[in-house]
Amino acid sequence: MPLFNYRAADVAGKIVQGSLEAREERLVVRHLQQGGLIPIRITRENAAEGRPPGLLSGRGRRIPPGDVVLFTRELAALLKAGLPLDRSLQALLEVTTRPALKTCLAQVLRDLQAGKSLSEALGRHPVFSPLYISMVQAGETGGFLETALARVGEYLQTVSELKSYVISALIYPAILAGVASISMILMLLFVVPRFEMFFKEMGQTLFFSTQVLIAFSRGFRSYWWLGGLALSAAVIMVIRLGRTPQGRLWLDRLKLQAPFLGTLTRQVAAAFFAKTLGTLLHSGVPLVSALRVVGNSVSNRYLSRALSGVVVEVEKGQNLSALLKKVGLLPELFLQMLAIGEETGHLADMLLSAADSLEASARAGVRRFLALLEPLLILGTALVVAFIIVSLLLPILNLYEIQF
Repeated sequence: MPLFNYRAADVAGKIVQGSLEAREERLVVRHLQQGGLIPIRITRENAAEGRPPGLLSGRGRRIPPGDVVLFTRELAALLKAGLPLDRSLQALLEVTTRPALKTCLAQVLRDLQAGKSLSEALGRHPVFSPLYISMVQAGETGGFLETALARVGEYLQTVSELKSYVISALIYPAILAGVASISMILMLLFVVPRFEMFFKEMGQTLFFSTQVLIAFSRGFRSYWWLGGLALSAAVIMVIRLGRTPQGRLWLDRLKLQAPFLGTLTRQVAAAFFAKTLGTLLHSGVPLVSALRVVGNSVSNRYLSRALSGVVVEVEKGQNLSALLKKVGLLPELFLQMLAIGEETGHLADMLLSAADSLEASARAGVRRFLALLEPLLILGTALVVAFIIVSLLLPILNLYEIQF
C-alpha cells in the first residue's frame, strides 16, 4: 500500500506532521478529517510493503526494535496501574523522544479516538509484526490486554537478546579473519617481491617452498583482478539467487542442513518457534491461528514452507508433535517436550520451557563453535605466516652457510 506524508493543522492551529498508509490520497484526507485535523499538504512516497519486521518508515526514519520493546513494557505497566488506554498512549507520546516512534504513536492514538481497536490501529504500521498484533488482539478479546502486552514485551526482549548474543559473539572471529587476510595480502604484495629481487641478485638455486611462494606472489600481483572478479561474480550470484523464491528456498535449506552450523541453525529456529507458539497459546490465541502466525514469523523460508503443511494437517485434527517429527527439521529434545505437553494438556507451558532449554543449548553451541573457530583461525594464520617466513629465510641461511 502506498505511503503518504501529510502536514495538517488541528483546531487550535497546531501543525502536525506524519505519514500514513492508504490506497489513495482521498482516504488520507478522510482519515485526517475524522481525527479532527485539517489537511494542508499530502505527498506520496514509495510503498512500505516488504520492509523487515521491527522497522517502520516514519518520514524516512526507523524505529529500533529496542524502542518497540520499551514502548510495549511501559504501556503494559501503565495499563496494569489502572490508567485508561488512551491516556496511557498519550502519556507515552509525551515522553517519547524518537521522532519516528512519536509519529507512529500519534497515529495510533488518533485511530483509537476514531473508534478503532488497539490491534487495528497497530496493524496499520509494519513495525508491529503479525505476532504482536495477534497477541494484542487476543488480549483485547479476553480482557487481559496488559498481560498480553507484558508477554509480548518479554518475548521481544528475549529474541532481541539472543540475536544480539549471536552477532556479538561472531564479531571477534570476523575481525581476526579480516586482519589475518589483510596481513597475508600485504606480505604477498610488498614483502615477498623485495626478497625476490634480493634472491635474483644472489643467483643461487632456490628451495622448492621459496619457488612456490614467489610464483604465488607473482600470480597474485598479476591476476588479483581475476580473483576480484570471481569474488564479485560469486557475491552477485548469491544475491540474485536470494532474490528468487527458489533460490531463497535453496539457501535456507542449505542453512538447515549444513554440517555443525545446520544443527545450530535448527536449535535457534526451534527456540524461536517454541517461544513464539508458547507465548501465543499462553495469551489465548487458538492453536491453528497461532501456527499460522508462527509460520509467517519464521525467517527461514524452507522451514516456513514445511510448517504451512503442518497447519493444514492440524486443522484436520492431527497431532502436532507427530507432524513436526515427520518434517525432520527440529531437534529431537524439542519434539519430545512438545509431545509431553500435548499429552499432559500443558502445551503452552511446555513450549516455553522447551524454548528456554533450546536457547541455552544454542548459546552453548555458539560458545563451542567459537571455542573451535578462534584457535583454528589463529593456527591457520600462524601456519601460513610461518610458511612465508621460513620460505624467505631458507635461501638466506643457505647463503650464510656457503660463505662460511
